[in-house]
Amino acid sequence: MEGTTNYSINFFKPRTAFLKENVRIILISITIWAVCVFGFHILMKVIEKPTPEAGYLTYEQVYPKLSAGTASAQEKAELARVYLALIGKSIALQNNSALKGGLTALTYELLPPGEKEAFKAATTALVSDHKLDLAYVQRALGVENDIVLKGMVPFAFVPMEGASLSATAPEIPGIMDKYLIHYQSFLTDSKLFGFPFHYFYSAVFLLALFNLICLVYCYVIDGVMKKHGMESENE
Repeated sequence: MEGTTNYSINFFKPRTAFLKENVRIILISITIWAVCVFGFHILMKVIEKPTPEAGYLTYEQVYPKLSAGTASAQEKAELARVYLALIGKSIALQNNSALKGGLTALTYELLPPGEKEAFKAATTALVSDHKLDLAYVQRALGVENDIVLKGMVPFAFVPMEGASLSATAPEIPGIMDKYLIHYQSFLTDSKLFGFPFHYFYSAVFLLALFNLICLVYCYVIDGVMKKHGMESENE
């Protein structure tokens, strides 16, 4: 209609002086927020370094010997404990047949001849009964005094009947690299108020920053509105 005021507002094509200043303030606010959020995570990615767990160092030392058939009984037990700890560490690995098969094969090799057949039968029975007495297996693995690892023993094996198991299955190196090597830096190792710095920054500081940006915007835009004669009639 002729003479009607056009209230159409386009953020990307501000026409009035107020809208242009408002858009500039909004873009500055978004830029600050984006730099603090994405810039921090980019920085973490740039400076991170692969840091292996102690279990990975054991794997690096023992696995080549195991593949060559020269690993001692003690080294086999150490690697078996690494396998067992991994199975207890991740839900995904609790159903990993390669890792559980490797642990089953190692455990079988560690047991004395008189206990091998009992263990073989137990691996089949454990599918439906996790309350079997496996004290002899815990002793062979050296976890009888470790409450956590001892509790994982009944859930860590696959049936041996008719199976071809290997302690050095091709999938195992990839599992070790994925679950036992972590990417760390001073941003993840430093502590602030008892929390890892990167966690505190992401979970607390960024939330506080967002609210601060909103408050600053409200304060600044109030001044801009007064500057352009747009004060509320209630003031």
